[in-house]
Amino acid sequence: MILATGTVHAQHAQDEPPPTNLWFLRAGYSPGVVLAASPFVSGDNGARAMTVEVGRQTDGTRDWHRVYNYPSYGVGFYAGRFNHERELGHPFGAYGFFSWPFPISDRVHVTTDFGLGVTWHWNEFDPKTNPTNTTLGSDAAYHIDWGLYLRYLASQRASVFAGLNVMHWSNGGTKRPNLGLAAVGPKVGVRYNLAPQVALPRARPEDLPRFDPSWEFVAGGAGSPQNGTTAFNATAGLQRHFYRFGKVAAGADVTRDGQLALGVYGGYEHVIARFSVLAQFGRTVWREFEDPDVPRFYQRYGTRFYFSDHLWGTFAVRTVRLRKARFTEFGLGYRARWN
Repeated sequence: MILATGTVHAQHAQDEPPPTNLWFLRAGYSPGVVLAASPFVSGDNGARAMTVEVGRQTDGTRDWHRVYNYPSYGVGFYAGRFNHERELGHPFGAYGFFSWPFPISDRVHVTTDFGLGVTWHWNEFDPKTNPTNTTLGSDAAYHIDWGLYLRYLASQRASVFAGLNVMHWSNGGTKRPNLGLAAVGPKVGVRYNLAPQVALPRARPEDLPRFDPSWEFVAGGAGSPQNGTTAFNATAGLQRHFYRFGKVAAGADVTRDGQLALGVYGGYEHVIARFSVLAQFGRTVWREFEDPDVPRFYQRYGTRFYFSDHLWGTFAVRTVRLRKARFTEFGLGYRARWN
């Protein structure tokens, strides 16, 4: 009987006409703990964050909606408060977000959310007035937000969620010092749909578009200001799109970051429709001179957006020691693909 009821509910949800208004509002609150290497002297490591978001629910009218279990996306606004108030200030931010659901029942979903944006109004490092804030050397910083939540659909309009939230801020090495800052803690929130929405079940395998593994060659260039100078990187690599959501890559970098250097790397790229998140790990095999303060092992964390089948743009941060930003990569590239 339970199985039959679930089947009838799923069939009913699939037969429902899509709502004409797919927009929703969402608000969340997160008390957290600051993780930083700075020798703060004011307050303790407590932090609080409030987010307000405007989003749009996908409805299955495109293939990628069904592939990603009918995700949602939108823009959000952030306000933060820290117990290290004198050193860090009262930052605000704006970001884009993507929410990927994994239904476990008709009313309960596990969701993972990713947000990327910019924050401002930080109390930046100053050797005289703010010497203990070595986390941020500028009053603006990039904002990265990740969460894992359990969401309960109370009605066709309202739902609540709770889970773990991680936020990270850095200026990507554009101005130093820049040790970076993070806050980790629980998050609770509520979502209100502007029109009734029926949660759709997972798409059946036969309803998904066919996936064919493929090879890709990518090449591009990127750069940014770096503490009064300019850093630049040219990259080329071979990628294997081996399953629907992921690619592995190997390639080479030519970098100008205070000196000319050649590196090789390997990594993984997680695909979300035209958007992707990547993590790559490389080693400098040649450089003009040795620098004991810059290890040969480097990392690249970032995103790509594919404007077309061939053209892509990127935002990434090059780091050493896994977390210390060297410079930011803003750039464009070309992709050739074959099976």
